[in-house]
Amino acid sequence: MSQGGGFYPNSSPFNQSQASPGGASGETKRSELSHSVRPLTLAQVIKAHQAHTDAEWTLEGNEVGQVTIIGHVVNVTEQTTNFLYTLEDGTGKVEARRWREQNSEEDADKWGDIQVNQVIRVTGHMKAFGNRKYVNAVNIRPSEDPHEIYFHTMEALTVSLSLHNGMPNGPPIGQKSPGNASAYAAQSSGMANDDMAEYRHLPHLQREIIRVLLAQPEHDEGGVHVGVVAKAVQKEGVTGASISDALDALMDAGQIFTTSDDAHFQVSR
Repeated sequence: MSQGGGFYPNSSPFNQSQASPGGASGETKRSELSHSVRPLTLAQVIKAHQAHTDAEWTLEGNEVGQVTIIGHVVNVTEQTTNFLYTLEDGTGKVEARRWREQNSEEDADKWGDIQVNQVIRVTGHMKAFGNRKYVNAVNIRPSEDPHEIYFHTMEALTVSLSLHNGMPNGPPIGQKSPGNASAYAAQSSGMANDDMAEYRHLPHLQREIIRVLLAQPEHDEGGVHVGVVAKAVQKEGVTGASISDALDALMDAGQIFTTSDDAHFQVSR
């Protein structure tokens, strides 16, 4: 029985941070992400979102590269340039789109003749048109094993729980430290005091942002995404606006700067 071909770079989802799969930075991270494959239920596809149209898709704080889904075909729409398959797996309903090959024989050889009521596996990238999400297929094949859809659901849930809770018998990735501090603050607590000495004059929130940026492995090249910063420092009384103001103040003071885009930050050192 096919298992969908793995899910993340470095062979395991258990090694990933909540910020991004692979722990890589910059272009390396994006390259790994584009070649990784994560199994998702259709409900998870529906739940995934983009911060903006050019942003990576994310699910529960983790970036998503390629996805593999499986479901019953409940509708097939044939268009001039593409086929649109509507899939259902008991958790939701999602469309998968595949584009026609120029040669009709090549098209039939590569994609086969998918019919309503078949169970198929689709691998591809998530896209959105208007408010409708769909999977842009790079591969489609019929599922011949009646148990594959159940295996896929368990695999998708296992990956999600592992990203959220960490390895079995290991500390949860999102585990809170005493005092309701985030995992990122807990990770940085072992940082030498000298590393933060030059920032003692800053307001508390700005110091915490610096601490989070220094604690992340991505800070060396690609910078740390603003979503990671916000999740790490957000607590009662800390709003999105106050985090944004603190980031602006740190940039104006030359303490931090943006890297690959306006959403990734790095400490000026």
